[in-house]
Amino acid sequence: MGHGQTHLIPRGVVNANELSALGLTTTISSNNILNAFTPYGDASLVRTANMCANIAQLTADEDIQANYEMITTNAAKLLAKQARLRVGGPATFVLLEVGSAVDAIRTIAQPLLGYKNGRPTFANPKATIQPQY
Repeated sequence: MGHGQTHLIPRGVVNANELSALGLTTTISSNNILNAFTPYGDASLVRTANMCANIAQLTADEDIQANYEMITTNAAKLLAKQARLRVGGPATFVLLEVGSAVDAIRTIAQPLLGYKNGRPTFANPKATIQPQY
């Protein structure tokens, strides 16, 4: 897809939403963060879903919702993991302070905290602006 050329050639990108529309379980992620293949990134799945939505030029809320599901319920399904919190369950989740899944992707919502198997793994307090007097 353009390697070895002397001029720029756009790389092809698969629109995962088109595959999802065919009934396939689709997910979005990356295992290449800050390395020779992808020398940037922060492992944020929300940021990755936002980038994919931008590249595929998605605008409809239902398409953005589908991208959110690719990093949440679809990923859990693909890994045969529980996708919903339940009493007595393994409480693995990331908390986002946002009004909807669509807003999470559109605004690249920042995670406030995360749990894995019932244990806190990180906390990222919400930023506040202090009034100046």
